[in-house]
Amino acid sequence: MSEIAELRAQIQELHNIIRGMMRRVTMKNVNDGGKTQTASIEVADGVWRDGIEVMQPYGFASHVGDGALGLALALGGDEGDIMLMPVANPSARMGKLDENEVGLYNAAGDKFVLGAGGEMTLKSGQQITIKTDAGVFITAQILKVEGDIEATGDVKDHAGTMQEMRDKYNVHNHTGGPPPTPLMD
Repeated sequence: MSEIAELRAQIQELHNIIRGMMRRVTMKNVNDGGKTQTASIEVADGVWRDGIEVMQPYGFASHVGDGALGLALALGGDEGDIMLMPVANPSARMGKLDENEVGLYNAAGDKFVLGAGGEMTLKSGQQITIKTDAGVFITAQILKVEGDIEATGDVKDHAGTMQEMRDKYNVHNHTGGPPPTPLMD
């Protein structure tokens, strides 16, 4: 074999090794109950590997359904040491973001978008719950609410609470007349 043919064979072998280290895979059976998320992946047509670790960026987590796509890496070219890079689910992708926008989303269509100009949009088809032991503080020029507001505690502004206003209303009268009826609770 000539030196050029031998060099070509070596380059082809190196190409095959590198190509074998990374591949696009389909996922199923995602397990999100352990220290790391794992999944089964199809590494070749009909060939599945189970218990493959799924890497996720710190602070972000998702649990995709069967059929999601991932990029599998055979670390050091070792087929026994495969991990998945963060995964995609094209069938549930949010898309249609403007340039420099960032979005978080789920398959149900709920989303949080950080706009390129500093605006933020939160959309949910269900109830949004905020839990904190420290309170929620909003600093804004105006707070607009479309719909009713309910409170289980006191509602207060710079002049006092709504309960204080009710208490004053319930005892007032007009020039010696009776107090108002019905009384406000």
